[in-house]
Amino acid sequence: MKDYTSIKGLINKDALQKSIDANQDGYGGACVNVAINVMKHLDDFDDDFNIGYNPDMTTPHGIICKCDDQGGITGFMAGAARNIVANCHILGWKFYIAGVLSPYDIDRNEAIEKAIKNVVDVELVDYKEAKSFTDSLIERYKAKSIADA
Repeated sequence: MKDYTSIKGLINKDALQKSIDANQDGYGGACVNVAINVMKHLDDFDDDFNIGYNPDMTTPHGIICKCDDQGGITGFMAGAARNIVANCHILGWKFYIAGVLSPYDIDRNEAIEKAIKNVVDVELVDYKEAKSFTDSLIERYKAKSIADA
């Protein structure tokens, strides 16, 4: 398992250690290793998160792909890594919301509210802040889509 002591934005060491302890096999260990790489990357991330896919390095998908040094993880494994990041890094809840909302969800209130509820229910952030972030995330996506058209 990778060393995580240098992660500056680590807010839940116990949760990360629990993930490490529960994932000693190659499959689970790869998820944890990618999550650690992502958290180290996020320590120096100074941009806004966006909805979308690789190669856009402002999207969780792009960041996970860049941080995958395990030989190519699956989508399920990327989701597991995303969830570890969500619970352990100071930017994790934002990373989570940007990662679970797809371009197809931006007009689906139930998907938006579910993403917000997932981070609020585990007390990563309050509803007002999560809703404000999500609204700006969707506005950025829409503006970028219009500009790219």
